[in-house]
Amino acid sequence: MREILKYSNLIFLFALSHSYLATCFAIDLKIQGYEERYIGLSLSMWGIGVIFGAVLHNLVRKKLNLYSTILYGSIIQLSFSLIFLIDQNTYLVALMQFVMGITSAINSLTLETYISSKFKKSSGFYISLFWSSAGLGAITGSLIIALNGINDFTYKIAVIFFFLHFIPIFLFRVSITQIKIENVSIRLSKDVLNKIKYLLMCVVLFGACDAGFSSLFPSYLLEESFNDKQVGRINFLAGIIALVFYPFMGKLVDNYNKTVIFNTFCFINLINLFILYFISDFYIYIICVAFYYYTIGTVFLITFNIVGKTLERGVIVFGIAGHYISENIGSFLGPNLIGNIINININYFFLIFVFLYFLILLLFNFNQIKNGGPSGT
Repeated sequence: MREILKYSNLIFLFALSHSYLATCFAIDLKIQGYEERYIGLSLSMWGIGVIFGAVLHNLVRKKLNLYSTILYGSIIQLSFSLIFLIDQNTYLVALMQFVMGITSAINSLTLETYISSKFKKSSGFYISLFWSSAGLGAITGSLIIALNGINDFTYKIAVIFFFLHFIPIFLFRVSITQIKIENVSIRLSKDVLNKIKYLLMCVVLFGACDAGFSSLFPSYLLEESFNDKQVGRINFLAGIIALVFYPFMGKLVDNYNKTVIFNTFCFINLINLFILYFISDFYIYIICVAFYYYTIGTVFLITFNIVGKTLERGVIVFGIAGHYISENIGSFLGPNLIGNIINININYFFLIFVFLYFLILLLFNFNQIKNGGPSGT
């Protein structure tokens, strides 16, 4: 547990800086008058960066250990964040998202593979703790936006967050240096791919739902006449509610039927999205968005857990790399496609996610029936 907490400190600060900056970009670009399709395109470059990072992972790992890549990655991100003290536009946002995506992917892929391999029997619980730290970082960023809004201090705060990366990097240097994993293979073994291909299709759609919502929900709220601080408050309070209960989901996933859990949360989330579509209210948004975030975390955790337990130890790394790349294909496609659709009519926003979740339910249950019956894994 102590080991997990060390890595959780790292992921908390990474998520704090990245999520804070991405949300500031989303709000600031909308305030500046950019259309949703351009906002979505610039923010979606995170997904492309992550895919590049996953592909480059083995090459980088042969030359540099985890400590070196975390240190160099943080230096690069800090350097790029200084640009936004001078100017903010869609081109610079796209560049920053791409750079953060590459550097974050190389480090996170190593950590998540290490945790899943070392704690396989309780991987759901430990991965949920690890991801909860990322969630705490993200909602802390939303809290800062709720208090400060978008102003002259916004990007100075971002620079401070990137400076904070270096505290756990130097404190936990010895532990980080000792982490070693197998090479993360991305070669397409037909037998392995057949076991998880429908799950990976689901993960592409999750990525689209996650990135599409987080990138463009601020634009939707601003169109609904909420201000920048209210956007921050909604995201912060919704995130807090989701985060409080998330570690319990790890225990459920490790001990109970994953198919039942998955279907229950996706079905309730469909109802939840219809409520968001029909009712525009500050407090309703907090409750319903909290459930939306919780569902996203749940479905990611379940597919991640199934992939890890379905594959033998030697190819767990393949499954995690495939999961990672699939998620970020969705992270690229989601903001772009959704941004272009709501550019036509902003009222389509929640209906798009209803359609995507319907497809997710079909694909997931087809996979479970194909690989052992409706009871699933």
